[in-house]
Amino acid sequence: MKYKCCNYLLHQIVFDQTEIKPCCATSMNNESAVFISNFSGRDFDIKHYIEQRSKYIEMFKNGNIPECCKNCPIIEENEWDENDLYFDRIIVSNIAKCSCNCIYCVYTYNNPEMKEYYNTRKPYDIKPILLSLRNKNLLKDNFLLIIGGGECTEYPAGLLDWLLYFTSANNGRIQILSSGIKYSKSIEQFLKYGNCELIISPDSGTKKTYEKIKRVKAFNNVWNNLKKYIFASSLNEKAYIEIKYIIIPDVNDNILEVKNFLDKCKTINCKNIHLDIEHYWYSKNKEKSVPEKINQIHQYIKQNKGNLNLNYSAETYLWLNQNHG
Repeated sequence: MKYKCCNYLLHQIVFDQTEIKPCCATSMNNESAVFISNFSGRDFDIKHYIEQRSKYIEMFKNGNIPECCKNCPIIEENEWDENDLYFDRIIVSNIAKCSCNCIYCVYTYNNPEMKEYYNTRKPYDIKPILLSLRNKNLLKDNFLLIIGGGECTEYPAGLLDWLLYFTSANNGRIQILSSGIKYSKSIEQFLKYGNCELIISPDSGTKKTYEKIKRVKAFNNVWNNLKKYIFASSLNEKAYIEIKYIIIPDVNDNILEVKNFLDKCKTINCKNIHLDIEHYWYSKNKEKSVPEKINQIHQYIKQNKGNLNLNYSAETYLWLNQNHG
């Protein structure tokens, strides 16, 4: 049947701190589609998730776009087959522990007490849940497992290795989001031989700005680790590394910082960069036109990136290009 909907609702599942949902995005009112709340890891009920999924699909079929999905750029009219039940994207973000202390962290809201809570809370065990999805034949061939949440190199002993092995053994691909502060031999090995994407977000080209954003002293360490990861991946066609620059208004939104960032990327033989906008600021301003200062940064990157591939999220790309090419 042809109707407006999105692939994430049908084929993505997100295991967050205490919620299971199809998408990480939030609306202007910070609403999101949550199918299972107050989840502690016990008695994972895929049937309940599917029931909630069906309710949303019916809303889309009837032309009633859920409030949390309005204005989402990935909604499209298509011939959707909601009866073909599988997951091709799984996001694991049930652990929020991280030694980095980013000023834009979506979990801690710049609150020291929240930071302490997430760094000490005991997360639920994701392993039996993933095994359950596999045993129920709900993993699509070549599925993508995304490791998000906190810092994966600080996971409990053996968990990162297990996730890497699970993905590879079940013919999947893996995307790793990391601060890059702590070097991981496990990630290095997967970059050498596995189907792996690594994303690290320094958001800066100078030590001073990095420490203002991340609130840890690890600037040189991160760029050195990036260099080693890029070298490890150099002979593996299935490996992909992306260095991210999140524009934070009044913090790193200047040409000199961006120039230094591009120079650092080129020096370590990076091939791919990703441009984004700080989450909280963007949520409040995405209905407005792109500020000229941000547009100038965008244009500068496009004109001076050299051989670097420039990537964006779908939403960021549409917003940055609404008034300017």
